[in-house]
Amino acid sequence: MTRETRIARMLLVFVFAPGGGLFGKAVAEAAQARPWWPWLVAALVWLTVSGAISTAVSTAMSNHSAEHR
Repeated sequence: MTRETRIARMLLVFVFAPGGGLFGKAVAEAAQARPWWPWLVAALVWLTVSGAISTAVSTAMSNHSAEHR
């Protein structure tokens, strides 16, 4: 496994695992008839921000490895 592949897998987990947890919390709150929308907003913000960071890191790593070939 290359270094880029390991980083890509770590970034995938970094983005989706917490987002899934936040969505799960929203569902649990809705099931208890409590306000669920703040958790949904938090999940969407997390996915947007961490996804953008992940894309930037992945692109930078790809460009860096292409320069050294």
